[in-house]
This record gives sequence, C-alpha cells and structure tokens, in this order.
Amino acid sequence: MANPAGMTEGAGQGAEQQTTQPFTPTNPLAAASVALLRERFADDIEDVSEHRGEATVIVRPQAITDICRALRDEPSLRYNFLADLTAVDWKEREPRYDVVYHLLSLETRAVLRLKVQVGDDDTPDPDVPTVTNVWPAANFFEREVFDLFGIRFTGHPNLTRILMPADWVGYPLRKDYPLTGIVLPDPHWGGQVPLDQPLPMGIGQQTLRTADRTQAPPLAKGPGISHDD
Repeated sequence: MANPAGMTEGAGQGAEQQTTQPFTPTNPLAAASVALLRERFADDIEDVSEHRGEATVIVRPQAITDICRALRDEPSLRYNFLADLTAVDWKEREPRYDVVYHLLSLETRAVLRLKVQVGDDDTPDPDVPTVTNVWPAANFFEREVFDLFGIRFTGHPNLTRILMPADWVGYPLRKDYPLTGIVLPDPHWGGQVPLDQPLPMGIGQQTLRTADRTQAPPLAKGPGISHDD
C-alpha cells in the first residue's frame, strides 16, 4: 500500500512544476494578435493586459518596427491603419515615457494598443525606431511626439518641430516643463511680465508681444469687432 506521505510529496512536486498560463485577451481578434506576437517575437513581449475590453501589449523598443510590420502584413489581421501615435510622461517612473501606438484593421475592425517604454537618468532624451516605413501616417505623429516630449525617432525622414517654433527651447508636454512656458523671477505672478516692462532678452519671440518687446499686440480689426472696452 502506497505511503500517504509519498502521495502528498508527489502532489506537491506536481504543483511546483505547473506554470502560470500567459494572459489572453477576451476579444478573439486581440487574442489572435497576441498569439502571433508571442509566436514570432517571444523575447520582445514584456507584458500583455486588458482594460474594458481593450488589449495592450508592451514590447521592447528595438522591436517595434518589425512588430508593427508583422501586424500589418498578417493576412488574418491586417492592421493597415495607424489611428494614433502619442506619448505619456510618467516623471517619477523608470522608464519615464510610454510611446503609445493605436492600431486598427479596416478589414476586420480589430484594434490593438502597443506601448514601448523608454527614458531614464542616463537617456533623458530617448529614441525609438520610426514606423514611418510601415505606416507613412506616422510621419506627423512622430514629429508631434518629438516636438512636445523630446523623444527622437531614429530613421524618421524629417524629424523637425511641427507645432512649436523651430527655435523653441524645451518640450512643453514634459511634466517638468514650466507651466507658463518660460521661467521668470518674482514678482511676475503667473510668469507674465507687465506690459509696461521690457521682457528678458530671448523671450520676445515666444510671446504675443510686438517686435520692440514692450507693448501689447496690435488690436484685431474687422467687421463685428469692437474695442470700446
């Protein structure tokens, strides 16, 4: 008759050998997308999660271009539309930034969110491979992220500012960017210099003031515009 203690020991060993099954999204198309990525890019998948039916896959930055191309070209998925590409600054976290890709298939209506995480004390101005060679629409998206967050996209054909002036200093959507856009000493509450005082050198081109940097902008003119006040 077998020793009950031996049975308990064997059961314990079997339990230790069991591995946790990887998370699978509830949406069938999202699940198929994750399965494809796990099959082809197992070493590049860092996390898979789901919130309110939306699947998110965090991947290694170095693999983002190949992963996007695979999702675009897979016949059963066809993520042929880059709906959005943006970023989020988590200032107290390392890696500091999320670069977020919202993908859509116009054929299957599948949706998927990809993220890469970059930026730390050693790389305050991180870079990510461009996906303009997968979706040309990424061109302006990546320029906007560069302009506002300072994240560079290697291989981009024209990585220049798109919203801010070309000579603008800093990246306005970083959490440590001054709320007023410029750092001014007290007592200029709110960072605004009174109109009867000159602006510090180098600031004039970043305001609505006139070229001499001392007066308010010209009043707008046109039908229906009144300046009686």
